[in-house]
Amino acid sequence: MVHVDVKKVGRIPDGGGSRVHGRGSGRAKNADRLKKKSKRGGYVYLHSAVDGFSRLASTEALPIKGP
Repeated sequence: MVHVDVKKVGRIPDGGGSRVHGRGSGRAKNADRLKKKSKRGGYVYLHSAVDGFSRLASTEALPIKGP
């Protein structure tokens, strides 16, 4: 039996997010602008599969496919 799990997680911008620099700081605002312009921002799906007998595990990060 194979156990499969999919989790949606948010991406953290390079250099840290608003938790590190504060919400109103220049670096946080720059990261927000980059999220809207580039593919770095947004979310990614983590697909994990675990074999029930051997406990062999595999995880793969896949981007969201847009229309």
